[in-house]
Amino acid sequence: MSFNEKKAKRPLPKWMETLNQQKQMFISECQESAGNINAFTGENDASDSPDGIMDGKTISTNNQQLSYCKNPLLLNTASQILSQSMPLLSFKGSITYSYHYSDCACICQDILSSLHHEDKNIIGFDMEWPASYQKGFTDKTALIQLCVSEDSCFLFHVAAMCSVPKPLIDLILNPCVILVGLNITSDLWKLERDFDVRVKPAIDRGSVCELGIMANKKLKSSERWDLDGLCRNVLRHRLDKDRNLRCGNWADVPLNDMQKNYAASDALASLLLYKHLNDKLNDQVIQ
Repeated sequence: MSFNEKKAKRPLPKWMETLNQQKQMFISECQESAGNINAFTGENDASDSPDGIMDGKTISTNNQQLSYCKNPLLLNTASQILSQSMPLLSFKGSITYSYHYSDCACICQDILSSLHHEDKNIIGFDMEWPASYQKGFTDKTALIQLCVSEDSCFLFHVAAMCSVPKPLIDLILNPCVILVGLNITSDLWKLERDFDVRVKPAIDRGSVCELGIMANKKLKSSERWDLDGLCRNVLRHRLDKDRNLRCGNWADVPLNDMQKNYAASDALASLLLYKHLNDKLNDQVIQ
């Protein structure tokens, strides 16, 4: 391989080119708006303030108030600011929350009886457990989320149960079900460690869809995605990743409304991402 061939840069994926264009447009808008406000108020520009930051000033973008500075390097990264201007993905449907063993068993039995045995039933899957700050230690799974449609999500608070009900295990491992999620294989192995549930058969037969791999195929990238980043790049929506919610004690019973919506929204995001990416992959195959 010649020196010039080595030096040639690999072209960016299309989604990354779009994001870079948006960032440059946003930086230009910030600089122009900062200049307009300074001209109107007669105040000094950001270069006269400590670290070049304009204190107490905002600009309006997509009907949202965002702080600005003239120095692009101090914009808290344009991509982060852009993401905050995106609409929030929040579950608006019916949330069924259960923390009683018998209730959970009955609900899962009803879901099992409603499955379509001719087709694969796609379910958005996620799990939550309390944050641990001890190296090499993670708490047991506290909550299992199953989003069966854009209008219906089930939250099973297994931390409050004596064990995981068999109908819930049967639902998760059902051959007619495809569980979709980010890092979902790791989640299922954790479920096995926590509750002695044999998940290998479901993984081996392809009843689990890893959204990170699916996204990299569609986007022709090799990213290590988090759920919020994947939503921003694929769905053009952002998730609420408030640290107090994300790192809260998910073992506490009962969950509050904010926790329920956070958990349901994550499972919904997995379902929507699968549908969107699957449609795109099918389009590529047809073309």
